[in-house]
Formats: sequence, C-alpha cells, structure tokens
Amino acid sequence: MTEKPFETDNQTDNTSETVKRVFENISEAFRAGSKEGSQRAREKAPEFKTAFTETLHDLAYNLAYGTGFAGAFGQEMVPKTVRDGFAKGAAAGKEASRKARKRAAEALNPEQDGKEVTV
Repeated sequence: MTEKPFETDNQTDNTSETVKRVFENISEAFRAGSKEGSQRAREKAPEFKTAFTETLHDLAYNLAYGTGFAGAFGQEMVPKTVRDGFAKGAAAGKEASRKARKRAAEALNPEQDGKEVTV
C-alpha cells in the first residue's frame, strides 16, 4: 500500500488560490453575461414594444370587427322570434342565478333564532 505524502502549507495555499481564482472567474463571467444581457435587452426593447402594441391593435381590431359583424348579422338575418327567445332565455337564466345565489347565501349564513344548526 502506498502512502500519500502529507500536504504542506504551501500546497494548501496553492490549492486555495486556485479555487479562489476559479470562483472569481465564474463570478466575472456571470457579471459580464448579466451586463451584456441587460444591454441587449435595452437595445431590443423598442422593437419588442412596437411588435407587442401592433399585435394588441390587431387583436382589438379583429375582436371589434367580429363582434360588430355578428351583431349586425344577428339584427338583420335572425328572425325576431329567435332574438326574443334569446332575450327571454337570458333573463330567465339571470333570475335562476339570482335565486341560486340567494339560497346559497341563506344556507351559508342562516338566521340565528336560538337554535343550533346541524349539518
């Protein structure tokens, strides 16, 4: 069996210096990368902003166009009885929703008249 020679203080100092330099190099690389990334982001920000706002414009335009077209089409092409049916159905749905919310509120907050509620 071969024995390892004992490390000297000089070898330990050299090892710590090497490790220290490696970490300093890594740290410097991260700083340089961060600086370069920030610089490129600042350069590209106006282009991104322009593309983003143009996309939002197109989305808003298409949504408004589609909504307007569907509304106009519905007013002109769908018979009045069908439109009335949609309106009455929507009103009935709203009323049913209101009643369901009221029942749920009563179930969650029952009036306390001295009785304990058991579930």
